Amino acid sequence: MRLELLGADGVFCAADAAAHGLDSHALARLVKSGECVRLSRGWYAVASAVPPTPEARHVVTAMALGRANAGRAAVSHHSALLLHGLPAYAVRLDTVHLTSLPLASGARVANASSRRRGLVIHRPLQGLAVKPAPEADTKPSVTTTVPVAWAVVQTGLVHGPEPALVAADSALARGLVSTDQLARAVDGLAGHPGLATVRAALHAAEGRHESPGETRTAYLLRALGFELEPQVELVAEGRRHRADFRIRGTRVLVEFDGAVKYADPQALFQEKQREDALRRGGWIVVRLVWSDLADPVEVRRRVRRAIVQAAG
Repeated sequence: MRLELLGADGVFCAADAAAHGLDSHALARLVKSGECVRLSRGWYAVASAVPPTPEARHVVTAMALGRANAGRAAVSHHSALLLHGLPAYAVRLDTVHLTSLPLASGARVANASSRRRGLVIHRPLQGLAVKPAPEADTKPSVTTTVPVAWAVVQTGLVHGPEPALVAADSALARGLVSTDQLARAVDGLAGHPGLATVRAALHAAEGRHESPGETRTAYLLRALGFELEPQVELVAEGRRHRADFRIRGTRVLVEFDGAVKYADPQALFQEKQREDALRRGGWIVVRLVWSDLADPVEVRRRVRRAIVQAAG
């Protein structure tokens, strides 16, 4: 049979399989043969629907667990961010997070999270309003998530302020949240341990940073005491250029270099020409890579040296 018909997006439960005549023994054979993947207790995916990256595997598992708990809990925290295609920096991908939905009036509300291997279901949050996806009425398989702004703040509470800021910058750039929505989500989670550091980090959230690397670079430079102007446009030798950051009040530019663009020799050549033009125009360029972000002392030294050089 065509396995992709077992469930939406290639994700299905044992009951879906049984409706097509596949019992537990048949499912075990499909998993053993590699045609299907077991995601969680009673939930599976067609192997072709599970891309090889850990993030993609997490997304498919979150879809399954969200559907398994439909009406009782919504996908939340970094699991919701990944479902929305947002970056999830420095998070544990082996565990899906859900948040319980308020129960019917008069029903008892859980006052603690529940945990099992690979899944945490957090207690309901006062003031959290979760709207089912527009397709939910016609497609019961649609996975419901908490609002993106709440997921950003929840991620910060579990994993720290920097992962929250990485997600917030990307969400702002894509128009998925506003700064007001982020502020309301912070207020809605008042009283949770760690909220103060998340609140402080999200004050700097903006949509001009073009990658998680740029967000992390800005986070580090601000923590080191430098004032930044992101995405600065400059003219050098008659051509317009854009730099990731300018140290405010100086002629020092800071660029974050991801490895991807330099896999293309032509892109590397053009970048060198651009930097040479900026240097001839009197700009000092400090380039940072992923490994540099783990050494704040060295970053501070390099930027301060560049400031002194530019002033001379």
